[in-house]
Amino acid sequence: MAKSGKSGGKGSVSGGTRALKVRVKTARNRSNSSARWLQRQLNDPYVHAAKREGYRSRAAFKLLEIDDRFHLLKPGARVVDLGCAPGGWCQIAAKRVKSDVSSPRAGRVIGLDYLETEPVPGATILQLDFLDEGADDTVKDLLAGEADLVLSDMAAPTTGHKQTDHLRIMHLCEVAAHFAIEVLAPGGAF
Repeated sequence: MAKSGKSGGKGSVSGGTRALKVRVKTARNRSNSSARWLQRQLNDPYVHAAKREGYRSRAAFKLLEIDDRFHLLKPGARVVDLGCAPGGWCQIAAKRVKSDVSSPRAGRVIGLDYLETEPVPGATILQLDFLDEGADDTVKDLLAGEADLVLSDMAAPTTGHKQTDHLRIMHLCEVAAHFAIEVLAPGGAF
């Protein structure tokens, strides 16, 4: 997806409008790293595009690109989104699998996160840690079977210590893969 300010074609994030660069000064209660993060957010074209298109996060564009390339979100598919907050991936998945919680033949999307997440139309959101005992059985019950696709865009809480953060990230990847093995149907994708 192009990050340029050019208008027009497929993949253009800015849609022809280019905002002026916003500079953020450090305030009394804001650290330099917080000011840099805020400045990146305010100047990120994907953040602006997500807001304009009604997506909950800029990450929605990542899933759109992945699905456009690999065609994982098929109509009628049963999808689990691990670490779903704030719900951007659930929004995309529900739309692409034509999820309808009231129809047994429609696609299904289950979002799991230990953080509270606002409801997403077409998805069932559970405030649940996927590492909890029985979480895999809960998901299978809600899906009325096994999942066709398990998504994960989770990030482990960081400490700022590179080695510790790396271990946390790798642990999260490993436990997510183990969860996917437990809930995926044969031939499913993670």
